[in-house]
Amino acid sequence: MKYIFFLSIAIVISNCTNPNTKQANASKLFVSLNKMAKAHNYFALEEMYHQQKNKLQIPYSLYFEAILANAFNKPQESNKTITAFLNAYPEKDSLSKKMLQAELINHIYLSEYEKALKTNEVLQKDYVTKLDSLELADLKNTHKIWSALKNIAKQEVIKKTAVTLPLKKDMAGLSTILITSGGKSMDFVFDTGANFSVIQKSVARELGMKIIPSNFTVEAVTGLEVKSDLAVADQIKLGDILLKNVVFLAFNDTDLSFPSIGYEIKGIIGFPVIKDLDEIEINKNNNNIFIPKKAKHYGLHNLAFDEYMPIVKTKYGDKSLYFNFDTGAQKTALYAPFYNENKAAIEQNAKETIFKTGGAGGHIETKGFIVNNVTLEIGKASASLDSLQLFPNTIGTQKVAYGNLGQDYIQQFNTMIINFKDASLIFK
Repeated sequence: MKYIFFLSIAIVISNCTNPNTKQANASKLFVSLNKMAKAHNYFALEEMYHQQKNKLQIPYSLYFEAILANAFNKPQESNKTITAFLNAYPEKDSLSKKMLQAELINHIYLSEYEKALKTNEVLQKDYVTKLDSLELADLKNTHKIWSALKNIAKQEVIKKTAVTLPLKKDMAGLSTILITSGGKSMDFVFDTGANFSVIQKSVARELGMKIIPSNFTVEAVTGLEVKSDLAVADQIKLGDILLKNVVFLAFNDTDLSFPSIGYEIKGIIGFPVIKDLDEIEINKNNNNIFIPKKAKHYGLHNLAFDEYMPIVKTKYGDKSLYFNFDTGAQKTALYAPFYNENKAAIEQNAKETIFKTGGAGGHIETKGFIVNNVTLEIGKASASLDSLQLFPNTIGTQKVAYGNLGQDYIQQFNTMIINFKDASLIFK
């Protein structure tokens, strides 16, 4: 890492500063910023980085610029910055590995599947000694996806006008919208918390989609694993909005069926589609989703993206926390980081119980707590929540978020605006 703390003589003389002191301060700053990046706390990272970025050498500024552009939905900008970083920083270490991992996500955001495949292969070939067992296993698993999609064209969203779509609740209380594909229409769940769009294989066939055998593994919210193939829709319509080349995870019908309650999910419109709509406004009073032709500018930057999961900046008491943002969840849930920071109060005041958590692939049982009177602020909005399920141990992939924000928070406001283009979430 030969670029660390390079200082020109002119700067040292003009500032009359001991270079060793500058090096030590820069080192501490880098460690602090990188700790935030590893914890996926992009909101704190953005604030601290912009306050002190002039203290970093150019390669390290590029490193954090690329991470922030990736987190705040600027994938093209992020990839340009990653290229600049890799040109300035030839070491094949944990930093360049992180940059290639971000580049991979950017390609996926942009539906650049062949480029995603190539980046995946570079990571497996050149960074195998830098990858932990879980990272390597994930790359091998997702390699099947990008290999299967390498010849699929980019997803396109064509909006010629603003569109209003009716929003309905199904028997499980999930929000659904009407989609049309292959000349047929049916209700699909509309869920920002779904990393990918999902469909039953029989429904994909019924709607005339192309099924691509891929045999990769998907981890459900419960931590259980589900085998999946892929389905590609040439066209889908959401009202007058036309979507082309839409990719779905194609599950066996049984993995999206819940016979104990007589319920099944035909399909889910997930994050990759919703994000590309740029902005949606959900109105509780009218039970509809309004999608403007062109997204507005808000500039709150309280919405970020942890790979495929939207995360939102919240305030709890005097602390800033971040939650997964999941419009498909009925109830807000609290996770291990929240428990660890509030352990004494929770164990003294909350009721311990057993939870049964269900999702694709089945259900699990786990010990937890019922927590009341949790007030969360998002922007200028504030709402109090009761009877929240708190999971004191890590479940599935939930390792660093403080919780999962659901409909019990959202429904306390008449209007919710999700602006993906400007990384802003507004409640009114």
